[in-house]
Amino acid sequence: MSAHTRNISASGALFELDSQLVAGSDIRFSLRMPGAVLGTPRDVLVHCLGRVVRCCLSKTQYLAAATIDEYKFAEQ
Repeated sequence: MSAHTRNISASGALFELDSQLVAGSDIRFSLRMPGAVLGTPRDVLVHCLGRVVRCCLSKTQYLAAATIDEYKFAEQ
């Protein structure tokens, strides 16, 4: 499943999706963080593990909020 990140913080993320996710389910996702934002020479790929805390329909797309319980920087 693919999603677009609408908002991200140190503890969670808000995604736009075409299909619904079930609150309470585990979720794995990867984020590419821009190097310009992080102050690094390259973009950084981060693999995350968390859980869906809520999901609702907003006009034409679902919005899913998820925690980030664990993360690991990918080796590049």
